[in-house]
Amino acid sequence: MTTCAVVLLGLSTGTAAAPTPPAPTGRVVTLEYEFTVSGLRAFRAESHLRIDGDRYVVDAKFSKEGIVAALSATFNGSNRAWGTAGPQGLQPQGGWSWIQFRNNTRTWQVTYRGDGTYSEDHKPVFVPTDDKVVTPDQKRGAFDPMTAALSGALGGHAPCDRVYPIFDGKRRFDVTLRRVGIDRLKNGEVNGIVGEALVCEAVMKRIAGYEEQRMKPDAYEKSPPKLWFSALEGFERPLPVKMEMPTSFGTVQGKLKSFSVRPMTAQDRLAMEP
Repeated sequence: MTTCAVVLLGLSTGTAAAPTPPAPTGRVVTLEYEFTVSGLRAFRAESHLRIDGDRYVVDAKFSKEGIVAALSATFNGSNRAWGTAGPQGLQPQGGWSWIQFRNNTRTWQVTYRGDGTYSEDHKPVFVPTDDKVVTPDQKRGAFDPMTAALSGALGGHAPCDRVYPIFDGKRRFDVTLRRVGIDRLKNGEVNGIVGEALVCEAVMKRIAGYEEQRMKPDAYEKSPPKLWFSALEGFERPLPVKMEMPTSFGTVQGKLKSFSVRPMTAQDRLAMEP
């Protein structure tokens, strides 16, 4: 799921708000994705990206569904990231993630400092073994997965031909999105999207926090995931609308199932508070 974090921009959820008058400024971008494995429904992901002036907050949630949920262990998660975005790029302030695997849950929260470092809080406490330690210098300048994903959409740059430095609380790695070309999406291929899409490959380079044998190149380097980016009506930045990732148990395919862009309400502003 670490590569998927960049793939999906940040996948979030929130409770439906009662109708309220829209605020003078601000937008809410809601995205819903559906993932299949070898054609079988596997995962669902949602996101609410709230932008108010230079402030942003994105909430994310993913969960198993379909036959994959029925036949495999519980695996769910949610994320939040917040900060400001302006002419100088993305200035993250914080982020957290919550993961449930079987009956176990863990949380990880970061607070960013101006020098590229950050404080961390793990629950339960996480103490890496000696061979999996990630040093402070290796963490410096890296983003949590959600913030890394947002940096492509809100950082003032095209999403491809960039390196995204990521630390997920345990592992430090880079994801490089490299441009492959332009593809024309067919009518009905992605809900609500017709026309040209930018296609990129996502190549992951492991840096620290892995067992020695996991540091070697694997199938992701030989046949990296592909992402399709397209602008959506009402939002000027290209967002991921389709992805394909080969795995040992079949091809994972993700598609944008629905999206909306609407003015921000007073309730949305309350939802942006910590």
